[in-house]
Order: sequence, then structure tokens, then C-alpha cells
Amino acid sequence: MKPAPAAARAMGVINYMTVHPQMAFTLSELSAALRVSPASMSSILLALSEWGYITRDRRHRTYVLGPAVVAAGHAASQRHPVIEAARPELARLSGFGSECIGSAAVADEILILAIEGRPSSQSREAWIGQRIPLIPPFGQVFLAWSPDADVHKWLGRLGPEGAAQHGPGLAEDLSRVRERGLAIGLRNEPGDAVIELINESAHRLDRDAAIHTELRRAIADQTDSYSLRDIDPGTRYDVANLAAPIFGPDGTVVFAMTLYGINDIPGSDLLDLCSEMLQSGRTVTRAIGGRWASRTPDGALP
Repeated sequence: MKPAPAAARAMGVINYMTVHPQMAFTLSELSAALRVSPASMSSILLALSEWGYITRDRRHRTYVLGPAVVAAGHAASQRHPVIEAARPELARLSGFGSECIGSAAVADEILILAIEGRPSSQSREAWIGQRIPLIPPFGQVFLAWSPDADVHKWLGRLGPEGAAQHGPGLAEDLSRVRERGLAIGLRNEPGDAVIELINESAHRLDRDAAIHTELRRAIADQTDSYSLRDIDPGTRYDVANLAAPIFGPDGTVVFAMTLYGINDIPGSDLLDLCSEMLQSGRTVTRAIGGRWASRTPDGALP
């Protein structure tokens, strides 16, 4: 079953305006950006306006997010307390790097929900509401504790040949993430291309299909050089990010805290930083009544 086109387009408007919260858009700008005909966009905006999800400025004939989104956001924060529970730990961890970002896996994307700290010169641009394709090797922190069916679907986004070629290595990566309790991503040339593409898309008002296609390809190109499996205390590592999971009451990963701005770091310091990340992950998991997934039968918090 596929979602109704009108509903999908309405959600597209909300998602698009969420990542540009300070901007106002005309009907023609939204129509062009979302590739929806002006007539269809007019109907969508009328419905969203009547329900208060967007507000129309009669003088300038522009649209902005409406108060109903605030109410929905408040209700969602009560239903998903992990975001507020994680903020102190995100702020604490950002002191070990530059930014610490909170995110969740939503369908086939990673959705950014919270940001603490300041970006470095080597960071990609990030904003609340940003969506990154959940394509291997991205998202290991979400997949390491997932059922096999979810892992196979994730691998399938590489295509049949890519899944066959990289599947065994990615399975080993997920195993190491489970053993260590967090994911470690290394800097590499394809990763730098991903950063450039994300930064470029951040400054475009349209949904550039070419950039999106190239981004998906660049993410997949990192597969063989992305994950750090073993840490030698005497070796230095150019680390792109560390990602620690937050588990819900049923033992599934509901949130991730990802630290950026680490870069060149001795293995001994990296081991210490991993311990800090795990401590924060357990703290937030406990705060929301979560069940830390471990190799112990009951998954009890250590």
C-alpha cells in the first residue's frame, strides 16, 4: 500500500518548511521546490492553513509554519521524552569535540532532532529537521541491534551487487558495534564528498534531484573505509564521528547521540572517549526507562 499523494505532498510541505523555519515562501516557490503543480499546491496550502499548520501573510502572500505545529511538537515531546532527556548529555559530550547531534531513524532516513555545541571548519552543516539517507554504511548505530529483516532491507539499499559485495563486511561492522556498544566512523575521501554535498544542499531552496542522487552514491562509496573495528591505544585515528545508542523500554534503539569534531586522536584517548559516550548513553537510557541492550540475557543496565 502506498500513501495517498495528497497526504504525502502535505507532509512534504511541512517537512520542507521545518528545515527552513526562518523563511517565508510564496505559493510559486513551494510549487517549484517540491515539484507540485501550482493548482495542487494551492489546495494543499488551503487545507494546511485551515487547520493552522501554516499561516498566510495576506500582504506579502507568503506562508510560514503555523501554531498547530507548535502544539503538535509539544505533544510529540511528551510522547518522546528522549529528546529533552538527552540534551544535557549532548551538551556535555560536545565539549569533547565540536557538535553533538541527536537523531532518530525514520523509515529510510536519519532525522536530526537536537544539536548542541558549535560546528568546526570540517563539520558538515546540520539543522533540526534535516534528513540524511539511511544507506550503508550510515546508520550502523540504529541497525546493530535490529532484526535481520531490517538489516537486509538496509543492505538492499546498496542494490543487489553492492549488498553481495559489501554485506559480509558490514555484518562484521554491526557485530563490532554491538560488542563495543557504539559506532566509530572514520574520515575518508568519499566522506569529504558527502560533507560537500550536504553543505551544498543546505543552501538550495529546491530539492535538487541530481544532488540527492549523488549524495546517495557518495554515502555508499564510503562502505569499505568507514568503520573502525579495532582500537590500538598506540595508534592515532582520524575519527569523523562517534555514535552512541539510546534504548527504549523494549530494548530497541530509539535515538542516537553522535559526536563530531574529534579528528586526529590517539587510540588511548579514543578508548576514554568511548567510555564517556557509553556513560552518556546509559544515563539517557535509564532516564527514559529504557532497557540497555547487551550480551546479558535480560539486557539489564550495567
